Amino acid sequence: MTRSTLVVVPVYGDLESLLRCADGLLEHLDTDRHRALFVNDCGPEADTIERALLDRIGDRPGFRYERNDHNLGFVGTCNRAVTELDRGTGSDDAEAVLLLNSDAVPTAGFLDAMLEVLDEERTGVVTARSDNATIASIPYRLTNRGAARTEARTRAVWGAIAPLLPVSQVLPVAMGFCFLTRRELITEHGLFDDAFAPGYGEENDYCLRIARHGWLAKIANRALVLHAGGKSFSGNRNALRAAHQRELERRYPFLPDAVAAYQRHGTTATERFADALVPAGPAPRLAVDLRHAQDADALVREIDAAFGDGFGLEARLPAGTTAPARWTVASDTPNPDDLVTVAVLVDPTPAEVVTANRRALQLVVVRSAPPSVPWSSRTHRTGADTVAGIVDRFAEVVAPGTLASARARIDASLAAPLEDRAQALEARWAAVLPLDLTAAEVASANAADEVTRLRRELDDLRASRSFRTGQAIAKVASRLPGRR
Repeated sequence: MTRSTLVVVPVYGDLESLLRCADGLLEHLDTDRHRALFVNDCGPEADTIERALLDRIGDRPGFRYERNDHNLGFVGTCNRAVTELDRGTGSDDAEAVLLLNSDAVPTAGFLDAMLEVLDEERTGVVTARSDNATIASIPYRLTNRGAARTEARTRAVWGAIAPLLPVSQVLPVAMGFCFLTRRELITEHGLFDDAFAPGYGEENDYCLRIARHGWLAKIANRALVLHAGGKSFSGNRNALRAAHQRELERRYPFLPDAVAAYQRHGTTATERFADALVPAGPAPRLAVDLRHAQDADALVREIDAAFGDGFGLEARLPAGTTAPARWTVASDTPNPDDLVTVAVLVDPTPAEVVTANRRALQLVVVRSAPPSVPWSSRTHRTGADTVAGIVDRFAEVVAPGTLASARARIDASLAAPLEDRAQALEARWAAVLPLDLTAAEVASANAADEVTRLRRELDDLRASRSFRTGQAIAKVASRLPGRR
C-alpha cells in the first residue's frame, strides 16, 4: 500500500535542533506524497523561533506552520495537530501519521523504510533506529565504557549492520521521538491520553492501548533518525518521567518485565554486539576468569604472552594470584551487558557459558579436565560436561600451554568479513538461548520463591505467642508514666 503521511513536528524550544530537523525534512521528505506540519507550542522564545522557522521553510509545497494560542505541551499539541489542524486526506486506510520530535534529524529513505514496516500485518506503530533512543539505539551496548555514542559512530555502525538485520522486529513499545502510526487507529482509539500531559509515557500508553486490540509495535531497522534528546522540553523531567512511569505500571503491570525480556531475548546477536562487530577506538578488551584454574599463575603468564600485545586485559583471579601491571583486576561480578571482544574461560559451568555468551564476541575455553572425569569432580557437579558440545562448536577450545594457537585463530576470526562474523554469532546465540532462557526462568522463580518464603516467615512470626506477648508488653509500656 502506498500511504500518504502527515508529519507533525511540535515546536517548543532549542532553535538549532529545530532547524536541523526542518533541514532533514526539506531534504528527505517527498512532498508529492507527504506533508509536514510544524506547530509552535508557545515556548519562551516563540516569536524568535517562528521567524527563523518560517524563513527556513518559506512557502515550500507540502510544508505548513501553525501556532497554538497558548502552551499545550507535547501531548496537547500532537492531539490538536492530528485531530483539529489536519484531519487527514479523507481516506483513513491510506493515511499515516508521523509524530517527530523537533530535535530529531531524519536521514535518507527513513520514511519509506518505516512505511514498509507499517504495512506489515497487524503493525500499529513503527519507530526508527537512532543514536539516542534507549533500546532503539545503535550501538546500544558499548565495548568502551567511557565512550560516547556520537552521531558519526551511529551512522557508521548502522550503515554496516543494518543490511544484516531483519527488516523489522517486534518491540514491547515504540520510541516517541519518531512515532509512526495508522490514521485509522487514531480515529478508532484516540491518540494521546491527557493523563500523560505535558509529555513522557504517552507513546507507551498508546502502544499498549492498541495492543489490547491485536496491534504490534515494531522497529524499522532500515530507518535511521538521529535524536539529540531533551532539547525541546522544559521543566523537571526526572520527576515527570517517574510519575508517568508509575502510572504506566499501574495500568500495565507487565511492562517492566516485557522490556527486560526484550532486552534479554528479543534483540538479535548482531545488534547486541554491533559495537564490537564494527570496532573503533582503543584496543579490544579481553576478559579472563581464572578463579577455577588449578594453576592460575601459569595461565596468567600464558595469557599475557598470547594476548597482552594488542588487547586490554581484565581478569577475575583467585586470592594470592599476581597479575601483570597492564592487566585490570576486577573485584566484583561483571555486568553481562558490559561487552568485551574476547572472553577466556577455564572449565566453565553452564552459567558461566551463558554469561560469556551475552558478554563476549569471541570465546576461548581452556579445558584442563582429563577425558575421564569422576563424578566427584567439579565438571560433573556443575554440569559443565552438558555444554561441552556447544563449547566445541562455538569456542576456541585449547589445553593449558596452547593458548598461542587460540590467539592466531581469534585474530583470523576478527578479520573475517562482517557478514560471516555476524552469521557465526547468530548461530552461537541460538545454540545457547535455551540455556539462557532456563537461567532467566530459574532466577525469576528463585526470586519469587524467596519472597514467598519471607512472607510465610513473617506470617508465622505474627501468629506466634512470643510476638503477641511482645505487642502486649509494648502497649502497656507506652502507657507508663514518663514514656512517650
